[in-house]
Amino acid sequence: MAATPGHISETLALLSQDTHDHMDEDGEEKPFDMNETLESLNHEDVYQPTTKTPSHFRHAHQVISEIKAIGRPALVGPCKNDVRTRWGQRITLTSSIVKYQYQSFLLDPFLEEMVAPLIAPIRQLVRDVTIGDHKGEQPNEQAEEVFYMLYFITKTRGYKTIVKFLPHEVADLEPAFQFLKMQTKRSPWETRYILFIWLSLMCMIPFDLKSIDSQASKDSSRIPLVDEMIEAGKYYLDGAGKDREGAALFLARLLTRKDTCKTYLPEFVAWSKELMAKDPNVFHSLGIMGAFCWIFKLGQREVLLPIAEDLEELLVYVESQDRFMSNSSIKKYIVKLSQRVGLCLLKPRVAAWRYQRGNRSLRSNLGQDASAAGINQDKVSTKIAEETEDDENFEVPDAIEGVIERLMNGLRDRDTIVRWSAAKGMGRLCNRLPKEMADDVVGSIFELFSEDVFQLANGEPDISSVSEHTWHGACLAVAELARRGLLLPHRLTELIPWIIMALKFDVKRGAHSVGSNVRDSSCYVCWSFARAYTPDILDVHVRKLSNTLIAVSVFDRDINIRRASSAAFQENVGRMGIFPHGIEIVTVADYFSIGNITNSYLTVAPFIAGFVEYRRSLTEHLMEASIPHWDIAVREVASESMARIAVLDLDYACNEIIPKLTTMTSSLDPTIRHGALIALGRTLKALKAHSEQPLEQRISTETLQNIALVVPSVPGFTLTGFGSENVRQALCVFIACLAEAGWAVEFSVLESWKAIVNTTLERSEEPLQKIATDTFRALVTQYGILEIEVDRCLLKIEPKADRFGVRGFSLALGEVDFKSQTYAPWLPKVLSALAGTTDKTVCEDAESRRNAVNAVSNIIKVLGPSYRNVVSLDVSRSILEMYFKGLEDYSIDHRGDVGSWVREACMQGLAEMVPLVAQLDLSYETSERYLSEENQIRVLAKLLQQSVEKIDKIRASAAASIIKIIYARTETSAQEESYVVHVPHRALLMGVFEDSVELNWLQASEVYIRVVHLLNLPEFRSDLLVGFVISAGGMTETLVRHASSCLSEFVSNLPITNNDMEVDGAPNTLTLIEFGNSLLSLAEKYEGQDRVVVPFLEVLDMLMESGSLLMMEDEYDFVPLVRFVRRQTQRSKDTRKLSACIRLFCGFCALGGKVKNAMLQDLLKLLVHSFPKIRRATADAMYLMLNSSADEPTEATEQVGQLLANTDWNKPATQVGPIRDKMYPLLGLEKPKPATVAKK
Repeated sequence: MAATPGHISETLALLSQDTHDHMDEDGEEKPFDMNETLESLNHEDVYQPTTKTPSHFRHAHQVISEIKAIGRPALVGPCKNDVRTRWGQRITLTSSIVKYQYQSFLLDPFLEEMVAPLIAPIRQLVRDVTIGDHKGEQPNEQAEEVFYMLYFITKTRGYKTIVKFLPHEVADLEPAFQFLKMQTKRSPWETRYILFIWLSLMCMIPFDLKSIDSQASKDSSRIPLVDEMIEAGKYYLDGAGKDREGAALFLARLLTRKDTCKTYLPEFVAWSKELMAKDPNVFHSLGIMGAFCWIFKLGQREVLLPIAEDLEELLVYVESQDRFMSNSSIKKYIVKLSQRVGLCLLKPRVAAWRYQRGNRSLRSNLGQDASAAGINQDKVSTKIAEETEDDENFEVPDAIEGVIERLMNGLRDRDTIVRWSAAKGMGRLCNRLPKEMADDVVGSIFELFSEDVFQLANGEPDISSVSEHTWHGACLAVAELARRGLLLPHRLTELIPWIIMALKFDVKRGAHSVGSNVRDSSCYVCWSFARAYTPDILDVHVRKLSNTLIAVSVFDRDINIRRASSAAFQENVGRMGIFPHGIEIVTVADYFSIGNITNSYLTVAPFIAGFVEYRRSLTEHLMEASIPHWDIAVREVASESMARIAVLDLDYACNEIIPKLTTMTSSLDPTIRHGALIALGRTLKALKAHSEQPLEQRISTETLQNIALVVPSVPGFTLTGFGSENVRQALCVFIACLAEAGWAVEFSVLESWKAIVNTTLERSEEPLQKIATDTFRALVTQYGILEIEVDRCLLKIEPKADRFGVRGFSLALGEVDFKSQTYAPWLPKVLSALAGTTDKTVCEDAESRRNAVNAVSNIIKVLGPSYRNVVSLDVSRSILEMYFKGLEDYSIDHRGDVGSWVREACMQGLAEMVPLVAQLDLSYETSERYLSEENQIRVLAKLLQQSVEKIDKIRASAAASIIKIIYARTETSAQEESYVVHVPHRALLMGVFEDSVELNWLQASEVYIRVVHLLNLPEFRSDLLVGFVISAGGMTETLVRHASSCLSEFVSNLPITNNDMEVDGAPNTLTLIEFGNSLLSLAEKYEGQDRVVVPFLEVLDMLMESGSLLMMEDEYDFVPLVRFVRRQTQRSKDTRKLSACIRLFCGFCALGGKVKNAMLQDLLKLLVHSFPKIRRATADAMYLMLNSSADEPTEATEQVGQLLANTDWNKPATQVGPIRDKMYPLLGLEKPKPATVAKK
């Protein structure tokens, strides 16, 4: 077959594969399964459409060598490979082979090399344990691996291909069967499956089995070996694994032999009927039904005819039992067996009356000159034979009617596998029926489409009540008939309208829709048309088919349906050659381009709409199916697609599209109203931009009036309650589009628009508020805003106002362009109100504070170079202070650290404000600077603190802000001095925050090791140390590990005093003494704030434990730190804080002297704390401290250790108090006297 053009998608190649690549496990041709085919293309770790398809078996050498390694060890006796080795081999091999699951034909050239190293040791094993030296021994674990790998290769390529490489000598039959008898149901089922497949092959030997069985008697019709084989096969028919299918195939091969069928086949039928009547389990029923399906597939007709009647009775009985009919697999076997019984009853023949297309070469359709290609056009002609004498004399058994009825019911079944099997059966049966009877069957299939279809008042069919299962089955059956030439051309006129409806079948049922399988199967029908009929037959239907297929290809919601429809269109283009602009469209609308729904709607669809033949059908499909679609995402992208297509024909859009969309906006269905509002707004905006003539002159007056009334006429109940958020979103988009287009509106209409926007700003949904904010900006930009309206907005953000209104109107005020001379005088009061909202003592709602900060940042961004002209120095400083306060917002509620939203917004605002104001300060050199150098350093210090804190997103945002600030340049020069922001130690900062290197600030392992050296810089040390303390003393294991290790290593390398300033020739600006002072300053600054104090205690304990701080014991006064830690235990009930203090007390004991005595006094107090957990922690810490002390242990300390270890500190404090008191004299301490309360 000639190849299609290079740009035709890969799907067409998949659909056009040879029949042997589309065979099911029974060797029958599968129906075209679009879902299965396309899902296989997306199968993880197997084939990705975005990756290069393997053109050969790339892993061949590796796989073959590893297979040989598996089959090399002995399979009997002790196993040489341990479990780890065996599983490693299995995982390696399976992961290499499974990549070819859906391109398994690539394995074919290497199959013999893959199978031979496995079947050879299996064959030897079978001989050894049955008739050889190891007779009676059990195979080892390595044998299981060999069988498993052979099964895995069989699963990947299919048993029919693999069985060709299995030995089939007569001498192997009895040993293999004896080896099977040695297996139990606890043995791996993969072993039994391979044995059954091998035995089924050897059962085909052309010799009489009596001549093989040494125990057989010539006078008896029975063969002992066959008796045992049948019993073994029956035994495994109730298995739950794949071995059940192997047993069914084995029995079928055995029972259909000429020397066994007369004796054993009737007995098997009788046994099966008896067993099915005894209520067997589901697996046994599946095994029996599967065996009969194989028997009627493999057996000769003269052998099967005597039992066909018994099988019909069995089928009737099974159908009458609910326990069987509730299982989809059993129903599939019923349909499959029924059709094969029917085929057995009918004489084998090919219907002479079927439609024959003749030559199907693609070259004749794609070639520019068919005659030049050597093609005889006479051979492409079609012929339909008339009724022949064979048809007139052909007798159809009465049982065929029951078979057809069963298949018709199968087409309605709720299980897809049943419908597929029934459709295939219909095609096979009709191929043997007379023309008149087959035509009746086709008519009955067509009637399935009309079931439960009602007529609407406008004459259109209503398919809302039909069953999607019935339509799916009918489409599959029609496709099978067409593909076999059994659907005669005169039937197409009746069928095509139903197929067009099936291509658009999408019925909403509750909260979801049904019909994707119907649309998929209808694409299969269209695909089969291309293969079944000549162009002149379909010529009258080309317009409807091509338009519908194109619309479904680009507009269907499901990716597999779009690709299925595209494949059907490509097949028709390639084989028919009569679809308009087929090659141009196929080049663009390929497998990958329509895979992304956004690209399909917004790129491919407008391209196709450039062809006049498809433009109107695409717009009609958008208005009828996509814009009113139940999925909101589809409605939104369809609206944008409509806008892009409408501009291709302005007159049609203004006269047809706009009036229809305007009418749809008044629908009571919120789904239709939503899609129509968005589509109308975007389309009008696009038309306005592309029309040279005023749009008002193109659109009728009535339509213009209806457009103006769209918003005022919206019922009030649609704006509140369930689903109102979608209507409001659509209204905002509609208003914004018209405002951006400069649509002329009356005052009353404008007021209604503003009312919608204002009420939407007070909604609780954040995405809705964002859309309303964009609409507010569009209205203000186009139609302006009055001071009274600004005052109303300010009232909405007062402290006592509703929090949702504060959120929305804060964002809205940030969208006003205060550069205008009209709006500039209002800016101070707006900024004052927004700054008040950002104060957490005034406004408790974190979202409101965040939105207020974002509003101020947006105002600054919009002002741009006009900032100093509009904003005074005092207001600018107040804005900066607002940002600094926001960076200290660590509010927490049930959602966690909600203050991080405010901090992130402040960082983004500083990134906008600082470079802008610094640049303007350089421009106004004579006046006072708005941003002093001190404030610039302060900004960087605060941002550096956030860059090392515990939230990943905050670190990333801080880093982005720092990079934007320190790399900000003037517009005139690119020299070093052209940086606009004063940054001390700029080179060092730029080395950490590199603009060209994409450092992952979300990864703690990459962040702290780079930033920790900035602690040397005194300008940033205080704030940066706070961030490090919070992270290193946190509770996230990964974060704590990286932050604490970096900090500990940094501190341990610090010089103790200035005398040790030079280390390896590198000057340091920080000493250990200065670091200790910084820690003390931090402790005093944040005392009372457990957010910082608790992590500080953890970090201090870590540094004490590592010995870093003890290095300066002689030069540093630890007393202030000791006093700070002691204060933290007073009236505290925080167990984490108390535990850290306990560890620090033990660490401070290393300082000796009065400090040690004070620490021991505090520890002894904690031994009688009210919390048992604290008492236990204190005792454990003291015991470890005494045992690890550098001082020589004394008898007294040993007694203290025994008291600590032997006392149950879970007992009440009153009981452990006397024990604690014994420790005072042992430790040389005086027991403190209890505090006395003065009498009044």
